[in-house]
Amino acid sequence: MIKFKEKQIRLLLIFSIVINVLFLGYGVKKILWKYSQYKSKQVIELNNTQPDSVTYFIGRNEVFTKLPNDSDEVIMLGNSLTHNFEWHEVFKNVNIKNRGINSDITRGILQRLNEIVESKPKKLFIEIGINDLLHGFPIDSVFLNYTKIIKAINLKSPKTQIYIQNVLPTKRLIYNTNKPVIDSVNVLNKKLKNYSEINNLKYIDLFSKFVKDEKLNPIYDCGDNLHLSGAGYLEWCKLIKEYVNE
Repeated sequence: MIKFKEKQIRLLLIFSIVINVLFLGYGVKKILWKYSQYKSKQVIELNNTQPDSVTYFIGRNEVFTKLPNDSDEVIMLGNSLTHNFEWHEVFKNVNIKNRGINSDITRGILQRLNEIVESKPKKLFIEIGINDLLHGFPIDSVFLNYTKIIKAINLKSPKTQIYIQNVLPTKRLIYNTNKPVIDSVNVLNKKLKNYSEINNLKYIDLFSKFVKDEKLNPIYDCGDNLHLSGAGYLEWCKLIKEYVNE
């Protein structure tokens, strides 16, 4: 009788442990799934030496999810080049929403796309890709991600007018190499132009305006040969003004 009770207790204990492990596994899975909505594995790898950048990416995207949706939104989507400017002030349009995040890449855009198209924006201006290329990601992979972004926007918000802005010039080298990244920029921009023509998308050539001697024109350079000065942003605004206001 005593042995029987001891056996029952052991079975109950094993059952309890199994149940707890299952619940723990489920909880971990839920946490990882929610985390993946904010940050792709590839984005984390980009910033693995800069933990503050990872925290910033997650935090900024989390803020976006809490902001109210408006009608007739104009989304400015991209990385730090988009993030670093107050677009709505120049165009005097409160419906312009800045959805740029520093250090973002095409994979990062894909991860946070649900929030971007949730409002069914009227227009969306995208400029992305330089961080992918600087980190040496294959051009074909970057372009594939870009096409996935466009297709996802068309699927989830078919009335949104998409404006593809090509990648800006820089004399920087691909990280850990002696290879100028501008060669990859030219190839990607050509692919984006062809894709835009085939799919009847608006293609805005920023590169030609900002390039000089195979680098970012110094009069538009903030000083790091990658990001724009105030004068550079004003020129950018001139290039897209007709599309923002149409």
